[in-house]
Amino acid sequence: MRAPVALLIGALALAACGEPASEPADAPAAAAPAASPTATGPSATPVTLSEGLMATICRAGVGAVYGQPGADVMVLDRAGGLITVGWRAPVDGGQLTAECRVEGDRVLWRPLDRPVAGENRWMDQAGDPVVTYALDGSTLTVSQSLPDGTRTTTVEAVTTEEEAR
Repeated sequence: MRAPVALLIGALALAACGEPASEPADAPAAAAPAASPTATGPSATPVTLSEGLMATICRAGVGAVYGQPGADVMVLDRAGGLITVGWRAPVDGGQLTAECRVEGDRVLWRPLDRPVAGENRWMDQAGDPVVTYALDGSTLTVSQSLPDGTRTTTVEAVTTEEEAR
């Protein structure tokens, strides 16, 4: 009884040997649209973000990291693809700041006011939270994945005014 089962499994494994070439070619094409955000939804064609839209994405992304609504995070400066944002410190009412940039569908940031200079680094290393965004028409979705596997998602409306800024 075992011999026929083993032969059947072996025959199926050998029969599948010639087919994998077509599957990998199709798989990346299916995965690419979800990874490339656009102004009208996921697409295989990346879109260049306006400075105003990049600032909105940074406000929402950094806000998600620090537990602040995007509307409470203010754009302080825009220069050379870097957006500086600030928000009121929840403990003492002072202001906290961070720099942000957008790379593909990732929102990368670095705090600017940590007491130890080495902690004011870009949060793009293993063990750092991963923040991504997706645009679907006038809806901005920001997702944060923490190293422990926890994932949070926030959704904001993006208006034409924000895109024009």
